[in-house]
Amino acid sequence: MAGRGGPGFLRPLLVVVALLVALNAFVNSAADVVTPNYGEDQPHAEALQLALGDLRRNGARDAVDGLVDVVGTRLSIPTSDILDLAGDSRFQSAFFTYDLGGRARVTASAMGTDWRHHIVNGYLVGYRPFEAANVLEPLQVLAMRKRYQYDHLQYAGRGEIWQTSEQAFESPRGDCEDHAIALADWLIEQGEDARVVLGQYRGGGHAWVVLFRDGQTYLLEATRKQGVTGRFTYPLARFETDYHPEMMFNRDTFWANSGSRLTTDYNSSRWIRKSRYRPGRAY
Repeated sequence: MAGRGGPGFLRPLLVVVALLVALNAFVNSAADVVTPNYGEDQPHAEALQLALGDLRRNGARDAVDGLVDVVGTRLSIPTSDILDLAGDSRFQSAFFTYDLGGRARVTASAMGTDWRHHIVNGYLVGYRPFEAANVLEPLQVLAMRKRYQYDHLQYAGRGEIWQTSEQAFESPRGDCEDHAIALADWLIEQGEDARVVLGQYRGGGHAWVVLFRDGQTYLLEATRKQGVTGRFTYPLARFETDYHPEMMFNRDTFWANSGSRLTTDYNSSRWIRKSRYRPGRAY
């Protein structure tokens, strides 16, 4: 009896162990999908000629004062093409940079909740849910209100979907760029000089916020959920060496880092203004 009971006891345990191993493999593979490399120039140009042509015809003007004027029009990428791209792991990020007028990385676009690409500046729609009492309150509210969730879990397997600042505040879930967009736009509406930064954090694609205030540069981790009450203060950017910035933008300008990605200086001459954004048709 005891001999027959032993294997019967072990079988459910082995099933549980196998399930845990499979779950761990799934989580690891899922994490790989949602870490876009924002530093790649034109990573999908060969598959986005239609989008690039549309940007040149309808979304970009000649360079003025060294900047390219980018008009806020959504890019005409057919849904069928997006679905084709989504089946290829190289295109899971759904984030594209553009070379225009002989200038590299002039601007970037990302897929929105309407399944179309929009110039990244256009996700900052001038939204402030209410007047904050100080520069810390927007982060504190987001920490309580918004839960972090990977895009592929929220949007049926799509690797990268961006919310506008209003959508990001109203939606209870979102990933790093959704948090950063909501925080930066709120601060901008408060009269602050805040920007969304795209780059790498500890080996993975990430988005965060920098705030220029009173001669100092602060780094704001928009996804932070713990320890943002009481005597919490924003850290100085120069001490945040795990963040490797590549591009940044506000409502009207797009900058690219022409120096080292290891920099902690967001105000140096290595940050080149590449384009000026002007809102066009309503989204």
